Amino acid sequence: MTENRAYFETILNRRGTNCARWDTMDKKYQKANMIHLGVADMDFQSPLPIREHFKEIVEHGIFGYSDLDEGFYNAIRRWMNRQYKLEVPKEWIVFCPRINVASSISVEALTDKGSEVMIHSPAYSPLYQAIIKNERIAVESQLILTEQGYKIDFEALEQKVTDKTQMLIVCSPHNPVGRVWTKDELEQIGAFCVQHNLVLFVDEIHSDILAKGYKFTSALSLSSEVLERLVVATSLTKTFNIPGVIISYMIIPNLELREKIQNYIDRLGMHNPNIFAATAVEVAYTKCDDWYEEMLQYIDENEAFTRTYFKAHMPKFTILPREGTYLLWIDYKDVGCSGETLEKWFLEEANVSVYMGTNFGEAGKGYIRMNIASPRALLEEAYGRMTKVYHNLLNK
Repeated sequence: MTENRAYFETILNRRGTNCARWDTMDKKYQKANMIHLGVADMDFQSPLPIREHFKEIVEHGIFGYSDLDEGFYNAIRRWMNRQYKLEVPKEWIVFCPRINVASSISVEALTDKGSEVMIHSPAYSPLYQAIIKNERIAVESQLILTEQGYKIDFEALEQKVTDKTQMLIVCSPHNPVGRVWTKDELEQIGAFCVQHNLVLFVDEIHSDILAKGYKFTSALSLSSEVLERLVVATSLTKTFNIPGVIISYMIIPNLELREKIQNYIDRLGMHNPNIFAATAVEVAYTKCDDWYEEMLQYIDENEAFTRTYFKAHMPKFTILPREGTYLLWIDYKDVGCSGETLEKWFLEEANVSVYMGTNFGEAGKGYIRMNIASPRALLEEAYGRMTKVYHNLLNK
């Protein structure tokens, strides 16, 4: 083992590091001692092998332009085979700095201005904004909540698709609700896209982070007909907690779609990764398996702790099933207050910030999204703050 429990249980002060999760949220809410459980990155140190290789780069002392070598592609191919038993040809892999960039480029390059792009709601905001900001029409298909969890409403998809629809955007595992779409569901999505001649864009950035007992199926395992219209965007940044490195990639089997994307990237001049990025991919995907397995276990234990704590101390909050991601989707409707009242309670009384469900569209109303990828002692402190003023919330 290169890592041990101390790396996950130690609380590190991230303030004063230009940290989006802590510094930016402090500025937003004008509080210096608030606990932030909103932004989706982990409060865990990244794996030791990655940090050691970064030190080597720093000590070398020259930070010139960098390019991608065979190690970058081989590491991705090794990981895809290790995780999903997929053989991904090198030529399918296209470098892109961020998933949000990939989604925006794909909408711009593969659909026409004024056309329709379908997306499930509640929706991760940057995926939705990739449609709106590129002057396409967003067609929302709301997920159905059942006793077993969220389901895709395929009848609604059929009712909403038109001759103007050119793309379907899917998030798998889904952010924010945490569903891991099954192979049957993905096959049905693929068949829908083939039938209606739609490009299928799938954001798989959370694919490595699964709750125990769940299996991820990549859209890349679908039929050859689906692969001909498929763009998968993914990254190691969530998995190994290095989003600040800014590195992701797309996997595009169809040559025509791939060339359109590559030509668009070329026009934007996005040729070179930063000097840490290629090293991060190669080291993370080849030398950090132990850290990865330990992280999954720790997240599962944090979830169990959270469920037990809320049931005992704040039972009006209902935590929905989590299949993937390190995010919990929590129903607050039984609390009996408005979203505005609840948000004010979090910020002004509990001194804890989370993401309100309305950040993910109208379909998120009545829910909050909470990040549990932190040392357990930090979560316990946050939940303790909430518990102390829970009675105030019930009386509002």
